[in-house]
Amino acid sequence: MPASEKVTKEKIIRAVLESAFNKSVGGTSLADISEKLGIKKASLYNHYESRDAMIEDTIVYCNEILGKTNFIPADMNATAQKYPAEAVFKGLVNRWFKMTEKDPLLQIYVFIESEKYFSTQAAKIVQEFTDKLLSQTVSALLSLSEAQKISSLDEPTAKAYATIFVRMLRDLLDAYLVQKKVEIRSNPETGSDTLFSAIPQEEPNYEEIDRLTDQFCTLLKK
Repeated sequence: MPASEKVTKEKIIRAVLESAFNKSVGGTSLADISEKLGIKKASLYNHYESRDAMIEDTIVYCNEILGKTNFIPADMNATAQKYPAEAVFKGLVNRWFKMTEKDPLLQIYVFIESEKYFSTQAAKIVQEFTDKLLSQTVSALLSLSEAQKISSLDEPTAKAYATIFVRMLRDLLDAYLVQKKVEIRSNPETGSDTLFSAIPQEEPNYEEIDRLTDQFCTLLKK
């Protein structure tokens, strides 16, 4: 960060996220954070009393961003009327992958998923966000059912199907991000902010994703 730029709590949090993405949360030190900001380590204490306080604030920041993130488009009913179920769900998968590739959501997703094993607050955020994905998938299913693009579904049945879909989606996304983490370890000169532009791109295996999505949609029509 240029010396002329003012250090703020948000900039510190973004530095925490970037360092945690590259080195893990446990491997991130105050020296790592200050180096990314271009300031002395002692200067961090003007904003936070401890490293733990920074991590806690980072978790709060992640929760705020995830709270504003929506999996389905606002016009889901119109989308369901216009497209077949296969196109809708392939579009949702593509939308989620593209959203997650972008900072800060990429770093936030990895940070929270890692911290859920060590922080009850992070675990709660992961559960709440998963519940939101489920709820929005239920809405998509009910919209498709109302548009007669799939079999008629009541809400409990839609929730059961949504659980299958969200678990599949999370597994596919986790596998993709693991692949991206391997790439960044192999290219240490790049940071996560340049991960998707500075090194050769390998798209998600959409052929396999599309096959699984088609099979899922077949279940919806029985």
